[in-house]
Amino acid sequence: MIEITSTELRKNIGKYLDIAMQKKEQVLVRHRNKGVFVLTPKKNGYQPDRTDASDNSVEQQELQQIIKEAEEDFDAGRHTVIKNPANIWASIH
Repeated sequence: MIEITSTELRKNIGKYLDIAMQKKEQVLVRHRNKGVFVLTPKKNGYQPDRTDASDNSVEQQELQQIIKEAEEDFDAGRHTVIKNPANIWASIH
C-alpha cells in the first residue's frame, strides 16, 4: 500500500494509476483534512454494490425526494412555461 498527497497525485497521476492497475497495489490519496481516497482499477463488468456503506445513498434519497417534490409542483401547476427561449424574461409574469 502506498499513501500519497493529492498534490503528489496531481503531479504524477499516470505513475500512480499504473501502480494501481499493473501492480495491483492500493494507492491511498490524502486530500487535506477532507479524507483519504483509494485508487482502484475498475474491472470489466464491475458494478458497485448499492448496499455498500460507502455508497452515496443518503444523497440519492435526498435527490429522489427533491425530484418527487418537483414532479408534484409541476402536476399542481406550480411552474413557468417559457414560450420563447430567445426572450426568457418576456415569458415570466
